[in-house]
Amino acid sequence: MAGDEELVRLSAASLIEHYRLGRTSPAEVVRALAGRAQQNSHLNALLAMDVERSLSEAEQSLSRYRQGTARPLEGVPVVVKDLIDTVGLETAYGSAMFAGSIPADDAAVVRNVRAAGGIVIAKTATHEFAWGITTDGSFSGPARNPWDTGRVPGGSSGGSAAALAADLAPLAIGTDTAGSIRIPAAFCGVAGLKPTFGMIPAEGAFPLAPSLDTIGPMARTIGDLGLLLSALAPTAAAAFRESRAAGPGPTVGIWHQSHQVPCTTETTDLFATAVSAMAGAGARLIDVASPQLPPLYETLTTIVGFEGSLAHRRNGMWPQRRADYHPTVRLRLERASGIPADRYAHAQRDRALLTSIVARVLSTVDVLLTPVAGVSPAPIGHDSLGDSAQAREFRERVMAFTALQSLTGLPACTVPVGLDDEGLPVGVQLTAAWGRESVLLDAARLLADALPPLPRPRL
Repeated sequence: MAGDEELVRLSAASLIEHYRLGRTSPAEVVRALAGRAQQNSHLNALLAMDVERSLSEAEQSLSRYRQGTARPLEGVPVVVKDLIDTVGLETAYGSAMFAGSIPADDAAVVRNVRAAGGIVIAKTATHEFAWGITTDGSFSGPARNPWDTGRVPGGSSGGSAAALAADLAPLAIGTDTAGSIRIPAAFCGVAGLKPTFGMIPAEGAFPLAPSLDTIGPMARTIGDLGLLLSALAPTAAAAFRESRAAGPGPTVGIWHQSHQVPCTTETTDLFATAVSAMAGAGARLIDVASPQLPPLYETLTTIVGFEGSLAHRRNGMWPQRRADYHPTVRLRLERASGIPADRYAHAQRDRALLTSIVARVLSTVDVLLTPVAGVSPAPIGHDSLGDSAQAREFRERVMAFTALQSLTGLPACTVPVGLDDEGLPVGVQLTAAWGRESVLLDAARLLADALPPLPRPRL
């Protein structure tokens, strides 16, 4: 029988194997995770929990294993971002305006996870309405990075990433509009997948920018990403599945033109480590080139701002409830409300051009390899800098690297590479053509297996 410390560290795939062999039970895992959550409440990663309900579902899962009717995620605990509706668990979207709200219906992805046997054990912290890359802007207070609790975990799916890194759950669901899965995955040293736009239903998730919003899996291993992806979109996942032909390793494109802002020296060095690891694992690396790209960060923030402001106006929240917003989000809405329609139209033209260019580049390679961010996680309280030059520089040196995949709707996967000189995780991302999630995950697994595993954060 495994001890609690071992149980909380097992991957989802390992848990399923342990359940099948009778080495542990879903209830034992739920209890271990509940204890772990209590010990690490200072991280503010997990919000609403219902341990009693989770234990009841765990007993039902045990019966299914005994009866031979276990489903794909049977008895595996899953945490869900607070942007996504869950029956029986408070869903506040990170905002005091919805504090205490308990949805009457599950979001589509939550229904799918439950149907696959997953146990939703808790909600995870998000930046208010997902409008931030730090998870330092929520009515529940800042989420903290397990590697350094004085740093942000990234955002807006920061609670999901922190929970995984701290061994509070084996699987998590996040959302990604401008990098909100990939950024916290990189900052917390875990894996995260932004699927092809439209692959996973967004019904029941509060919208940020509807033409960009995606829901996706987060986990500690690449294999677990694929396991959760299949549960999140059981029908679409099969349709999108396409394996790369057997033979030589994948062709990996290095596209330096897409790096429109500089990286720190350490981030550059760790990106080079990832490139070398791919080459050593049998991948064929080629430099790719293209016509000049439109400005990635400006195009992304224009579209997010315009659509985000519109969504809040349509919901009757802005500007009527201006005073109720978190200061960081209120500032973004104030700025976004001034974006003229012609600027939004120009950004959409740049987006169409970018999509065409990227399609041509990806016709020559299996995947692209790029950084996720050019800097390390900011200190807690960074968002209090408002719209200062320092705050703008941090956002640009992160979101400029995640913008390309968001604007084009391409699938992208974060893989942890190593630690910088301050002991903080650094990740890279792989990007594939639309619908080629299997090719993407194969390449991500190849890279992850070629790199030494990260140590555990000291909590």
